Amino acid sequence: MRFFMKCPKAKLCGGCPLISVPYKQQAQKKQKQVEELVKKSGLKITVNPVIMAKEPFGYRNKVIVGFAKDREKKVYSGLYAPKSHRVINTSGCAMQPAIVNRIIDAITRMVGSMKIQIYNPKTGTGLLRHVLIRYGKETDQVMVVFVTAEKNFPSRKNLVNALRTEFPQITTILQNINPRDTSIVLQDETLLLYGKGMIEDQLGPIKIAFSPSAFYQINHDQCLVLYEMAKQSLGLTKTEAVLDTYCGVGSIGLFMADACKRVVGVEINKDAIVNARYNAQLNHIDNIRFVAEDSTKFMVDAAKRHNYYDVIILDPPRAGTTPAFIESACALKPKKILYISCDPTTQIRDLLIFRKHGYVTHQLSLVDMFPNTEHIESLCVLEYDPNVKKQQWIKPAKEFTNRPTSSKNKKIKFDSAKSVKKSGRPMKYKKNHH
Repeated sequence: MRFFMKCPKAKLCGGCPLISVPYKQQAQKKQKQVEELVKKSGLKITVNPVIMAKEPFGYRNKVIVGFAKDREKKVYSGLYAPKSHRVINTSGCAMQPAIVNRIIDAITRMVGSMKIQIYNPKTGTGLLRHVLIRYGKETDQVMVVFVTAEKNFPSRKNLVNALRTEFPQITTILQNINPRDTSIVLQDETLLLYGKGMIEDQLGPIKIAFSPSAFYQINHDQCLVLYEMAKQSLGLTKTEAVLDTYCGVGSIGLFMADACKRVVGVEINKDAIVNARYNAQLNHIDNIRFVAEDSTKFMVDAAKRHNYYDVIILDPPRAGTTPAFIESACALKPKKILYISCDPTTQIRDLLIFRKHGYVTHQLSLVDMFPNTEHIESLCVLEYDPNVKKQQWIKPAKEFTNRPTSSKNKKIKFDSAKSVKKSGRPMKYKKNHH
């Protein structure tokens, strides 16, 4: 097993800046960085050693590539250079599963042979903008999404048939239409070219189905480690009411459902909520329900209605949560609050606000969800301490006290939002019979 390697494209694409650093040193570096953040914050928290991945390569189950042509006019594909529209040829990327790399290479070859026009962001001309690939590690199912600048897609039929013939692992193919001048990859209109529009994966005892835009952790194996740790740390006794906010496709809540009385999942992405409801049916779990709503708004309303939850779970985006969410969550007086984060800086910033309301944690656990990058996943359980305000306090550094002026989440458009069905069945895309 390799624990570090040299990649000639690492500095160009920026996707894995630590790939040449021995893996154990990567973990030590990440732990030290989090310890420094905690020290600056003034919080008295022990940072536990990083739980390292057993396999630090080939773990990315979601990949987005762009296309370009070299000097000989040959089509190549790959990731974008940081803060640019320049495509770097990352064929055979060590961070991606072998099957994903083979499919990307095949698509690149077919795009060239079928003379499919490549989109040029400078001129706004051309057709093919991106290809998104999602992969279920345990099921070996693959989703392919062609992102095009317009609906008319010459050679679509031949391309779909060729991919299906060469790769039986591909169980669904879609076309997302993105005519906008934007760096956001997926837009509202999606056509189903083949399959059900979603793929499934197995996460421990739970089957998880997800569509193109729905959130699902990028590292299957470490996700399972994280969820098992989270479940153990909560010590559920089958009597608790659990609120799972920022729930995505419902994976955390579904994972907890057998150990508690009931679960409510909340997520703003309506596509993800459709997936979550389908996942509950798929796993025959009937003590969970899902609500399509902004997590902060739901929490504020819950506080106004004096709804009670024994446990509140939050796994927000990299930007963290909002002061309004924290205030309302603490007002409900839950026994425990589980906070999972992909950015310890914003998590620690939020922990300072939790502390003002009496909720504290004494340890932070680290799971390396993203080997060879500078990112780390962190987890903590907060409980109410009535004496916390009497404790000596060190003023935190400025980076933890400066927050955005508005706590409101920006409204985001997700693809296929209009196609959501209340029944909880898999979403129905517009079918295109190629």
